[in-house]
Amino acid sequence: MRRTALLALPIWLIAAPMAQAGAWLREDGALMLAFSHEMTRPGGGGDAAGYTSVYAEYGLTEKLTIGLDAGKGEAADDWKAVAFVRMGREFGWLPGRVAAEFGLGAAGSSETGVEAVVQPGISWGHSFETERGWAWVNVDAKAVIQLAAATETGSIQTVAGLPMALRDGYKLDMTLGLNLNPRTQVSVEMRFEAPAEGDNSLRLVPGVARRLGERSWVTLGGIVGLGDAGSVGVVLGSRVEF
Repeated sequence: MRRTALLALPIWLIAAPMAQAGAWLREDGALMLAFSHEMTRPGGGGDAAGYTSVYAEYGLTEKLTIGLDAGKGEAADDWKAVAFVRMGREFGWLPGRVAAEFGLGAAGSSETGVEAVVQPGISWGHSFETERGWAWVNVDAKAVIQLAAATETGSIQTVAGLPMALRDGYKLDMTLGLNLNPRTQVSVEMRFEAPAEGDNSLRLVPGVARRLGERSWVTLGGIVGLGDAGSVGVVLGSRVEF
């Protein structure tokens, strides 16, 4: 059974429509590129807002994956670009596997224009067999720490002897997915975000992915804001592996 599960892993890793690989690493020399565009509208009415994302992962070695997580919204200061490294392993006392990630980059800010970003994270993932096919669960938790030159606003900290404004946010994503067949996959993702700027949000993102050829997938999903968010939207994406 364990060998069968290990052989099944690459199937859903290629198909994962809405989330990154999480606790799983890329094979040595393997490259993945993903693109997506979201359109959301506030529940109380108002104009729809778009956000475009570019995501890449490369297996530098069997034990180390590097990547890029970037995105741009419609506002001039709504953007980010973070390069990261990920390492993971299995533990005998815990099902699945665990990975640690560390990212560095920059993001736009309405207060300072540009801020440095430190983005540590931890993930846990597990695949299992069901009557309907192979399924998986993945949990990603990340802290997003933004640093900029100190201003009258923000929390003043000292970094390398320099006064800095430090603001932090958090993200928690939980995904459950199922391979219906080698060409079709469904998933549902719960996204919680407490950003450094703006209000907290909790969203449900169901999606379906369809294979096109041997290396590419297209995805279509919905976005439903829970709680006070109340937003609705759609996300369209594609993904290619080399």
